[in-house]
Amino acid sequence: MGSAGHLLATLRRARRFSQLELGLQAEVSARHISFIETGRTQPSRDMLLRLADVMGLAHRDCNRLMNACGYAPVYTDLPLEEAAMAPVRHALKVMLDKQDPYPAAVLHNTWDLHLANQSLHRLLSALLPAPSLQGRINMLEIIFDPHGLRPYMTNWEAIAALLLRRLALQLQTQPKPELTSLMDRLLAMDPPVNWQTPEPNTWEGPMLTSELLINGQALSVFSTLSSFGTALDAGVQELMIESYFPADDATRLFFETLAAQAD
Repeated sequence: MGSAGHLLATLRRARRFSQLELGLQAEVSARHISFIETGRTQPSRDMLLRLADVMGLAHRDCNRLMNACGYAPVYTDLPLEEAAMAPVRHALKVMLDKQDPYPAAVLHNTWDLHLANQSLHRLLSALLPAPSLQGRINMLEIIFDPHGLRPYMTNWEAIAALLLRRLALQLQTQPKPELTSLMDRLLAMDPPVNWQTPEPNTWEGPMLTSELLINGQALSVFSTLSSFGTALDAGVQELMIESYFPADDATRLFFETLAAQAD
């Protein structure tokens, strides 16, 4: 099997497609898929695009597949600092600023913190030791870290189990070394027992909230994740915007007061 065919087979299996299923949805024979994967057939650019679309490949994986087969990448992969990315940088800043006085962050899909608004900076600076805020910050790691946010979360078991299940699902479609390494690090941090199985009646209501106890004050926060769904750049597609919202009036007042004290 050639490197291009091996990559296609790896991507196909990661997305739980059989050769027959991929062929049916791409309207080609399973035999044709087999020939591509074994190197007996050189696929056209259009065929690769069709297969990538059927499998729902991320832009970066689509580019990898194109390169492996000798074709030019389909999507750009520009650093955010590039002049052409100025509209994206502006959009991210607007979204973060508009979220104040509540926290918001731009994360890479490996859960590394890329940008944060002032509210999140204030919260992390108040709760975490200064050395942990230097260099790379991974939002999942600081939730699991016994010296991070973990001691402040009164429903940590439920939140941590949910995050591990979410990461496990992410790994099924994004078998990246960075995510595998992240999962290994989290599992080494005394994870919840039987995290793979959701506990019945673990939570009630329309969203899962993080319950925190900060300086004797009980807070409830829920978050949403959004992304650039129409991005034509591989790096931009991998960005996630996480926005945090107060789940009750006491939490709303806490963040408003925290912002007022900083002014």
